[in-house]
Amino acid sequence: LHGGYWKNKFGLDDAYGNAGTISLGPFFLARGFSVVEVEYRRRDHEGGGWPGTNEDVLMALRRIAELKTEGLEDGEYGAAVRSLRPDRLMLIGHSAGGCLALWAAHHLAAESGAERAAPLVLAAAPVADLVKGFEMKVSDEGDAVELYMKQPPTSDVGLEEYRKASPAALLPVTFPLLLAYGDADADVPPLLVRSYAEQAKASAPEMVTTVEIPGADHFHIVNAESEAWRQAIVPALAKS
Repeated sequence: LHGGYWKNKFGLDDAYGNAGTISLGPFFLARGFSVVEVEYRRRDHEGGGWPGTNEDVLMALRRIAELKTEGLEDGEYGAAVRSLRPDRLMLIGHSAGGCLALWAAHHLAAESGAERAAPLVLAAAPVADLVKGFEMKVSDEGDAVELYMKQPPTSDVGLEEYRKASPAALLPVTFPLLLAYGDADADVPPLLVRSYAEQAKASAPEMVTTVEIPGADHFHIVNAESEAWRQAIVPALAKS
């Protein structure tokens, strides 16, 4: 799940390489994984923003499980679908996509069963606390969270919507979680991620692993060629 502060200009076919995550699909494919890149409506698309963006992600993830039950013809598409393992799902989200991955994982974990287990989540520099993100005015313009949520959390109604959407308000986690971020991140403040990581770890210590990478920026952590990915995130992921 790519990031980009839910802005329309960032997506799977953008000029920025899937909002910086373009190397991850080939990395996992080369190691025998099946990979699905999930797209979603961004905040200025019709129906996008909260809750439509989140509903798109959850619908796509549920659809992965449904595809396994359908009769499929032979061919490249059928073979690709048959390779999917919804019972062994690893969900990776970066930045705003990390927020979406965490939110979706809470819902999938509640629905988990024989056909679909709770996912393993890699949240890379996630915008995991939307109230703090609003207060810290994250993004270049400082208004990304408010535009995504379509309101500030300054009224009872607004705060309730933020609590529904914000992973920090959904703790404890009930799924294996690896949180990774760099201490040189200039896009999602390390303080924001660190605060969520501490809360998540305190609420479910056996479920949560945190990797803070010295010198890594916002995109090093989702670049499969970087030292941050190869030397810090991959070993931690292998243990998760």
